[in-house]
This record gives sequence, structure tokens and C-alpha cells, in this order.
Amino acid sequence: MQSVVVEAEKYSLTTGKGSYTLLGWWRFCYLHSFETKQHTIYWNDKVFSGTSEGPEMVRGGGLLVIGQDQDRMGGGYTFSQSLNAVVADLRLYNRTLTNSEALDFVSCKETHLDPQPLVSFSDFKNNWKIEGSVNIEDLNLADICQKESSFLIMFPEAWSFSQAVAMCNNVGGSLPVPISARENEQILSFLNSYIPYCSDAHGYSIALGMLKEYETHSHYHYKSGENITYSNFLYRRDEDSNCVAIAVTEDDYGYWYYSKCDLELCTICNFTSVTHLKVSKQFYKLIYSTIKT
Repeated sequence: MQSVVVEAEKYSLTTGKGSYTLLGWWRFCYLHSFETKQHTIYWNDKVFSGTSEGPEMVRGGGLLVIGQDQDRMGGGYTFSQSLNAVVADLRLYNRTLTNSEALDFVSCKETHLDPQPLVSFSDFKNNWKIEGSVNIEDLNLADICQKESSFLIMFPEAWSFSQAVAMCNNVGGSLPVPISARENEQILSFLNSYIPYCSDAHGYSIALGMLKEYETHSHYHYKSGENITYSNFLYRRDEDSNCVAIAVTEDDYGYWYYSKCDLELCTICNFTSVTHLKVSKQFYKLIYSTIKT
């Protein structure tokens, strides 16, 4: 039985050798030859090679721990030494992969390598022992290979479209613009937990970062002006309205509709990097500002 020990979930990274973008996937592959003592590291689009001193083989009978540092065999774990990250598609092979195989892996190409890995997450619940605060979920290859990772934050206060745009700009984000059914579903999944804060007898809606082009009846990104080809309109009520909202109601769940831009709705902002928020101590009044670090 292998053991997984992971503590904490934070959007932080401490390193004395440089700064790295958080909330993004790193594709990493380490190749080691016990015969030649050569190693090659593939890290996203970077490649590092060198020689390593070490044993001539790795013997069995030990304990493999992911996400923690063992101060003693199977123990001595501390919170400060835990990995604050998401680990996916872990594989350990009993042979050195070829350079092309490693490149395929870090390039997010489908790989079918023989023999099968000695260690992997393919049967996680049966093959691994989980300790600490660990969340487990299934991910598709597309989830961990997207070029830009993002996350959402809800501000459960009603604002007009222009106010919502200003709010997201001030905190370093932008209004969400789903460009596929999958992204639309991700927004809905996020919104479900906020139903008690933003809903009334009719459910609730959230403004999207799109505007309507009257002549072509198409819709475009409110910042870039780029035409949005994906559409999820159930029906086009309020044809005289210029803004677009997504409905979180029983009948129209997940569908879009045109809404008046002065209609005040709860706001969600989309972020592609970590932003620090400065919040005033006034009870009902929150002042947000971007802090550059």
C-alpha cells in the first residue's frame, strides 16, 4: 500500500531561486539512467541535462510518499513541509523513457507506453493511502493541458454591467467569457454554492463579459472586441438589451439571455493570476484595490 500525505491548499509558493506563475500546470518529466549516471529533466518547454551520483538501482521494500518530506521512515511529517499543489498524471516507469516519449508527455500528447508504469494514479483509491487534507477529483487531459489556467471569485453584491467591469478591473480580473460548453459548465458548477447569497424567488443571473452586435446579432468580447462563436442562448428575450447574462434558474439553468446593462446582478470575476486584495475594516463597505508586489 503506497501512502499519500498532503497538507493544506494555498495559492502561495516560496522559493529562494526565483518566482513562478501560480495556478498553472507544470508538466515535468525526469529521466535517469543508472548505467550511464546521466539524467535529463523536461519541464514544460525547458530541458536540462547532467550527471548524477547515486545508487546503481532503486530497491523495493520502501515507502513512496507524495507531497511530504519523511523525517523518518513513514513519519515525521510537518505542515510546513507539505506540498501546496495539485498533482495529476503521476507515473513511475521501470525503464528510462526516450527523449521523444518524454517530449510527448510534457507536450500534452496522448502517450501509450509499454510496459505500463509501476506507479500511477490509475487506481488511486485502491492503491494509495490518503492522509491529511486531500481532495480527489477526476481530470481530463484537456484540464491539465490548457494554455492558461484561471479561477473565479464571487462578489455577492448587485452591480450594473459597468460597475461589475470596474470592480473586476480594480482587482486584476475580468468578467468571465465562456467559449465552449465545458467552460460554461465550469461557471455553473462554481455558481451553485452561491445560490443562497444571490437568488430570489426567480433564481438568479450573472453577467457575462459579452456585448451584442445589433447589425449581425452576434456577440463579442467586451474587452478585446473579438467575436464569440460559441453560443448558449435558449431564447433571445429583451432583444433591445445589449448585455448578456447566464441564468441559474430551474427552467433556464445554464442558458444565456440578453439583459439590460443597468440591471444589477451579482458579479463573478475571472483571474489568470493571483491578485492581492486590500479590504477596508468597515462592516458593510468593502474597498478593493490591486496591490503590486
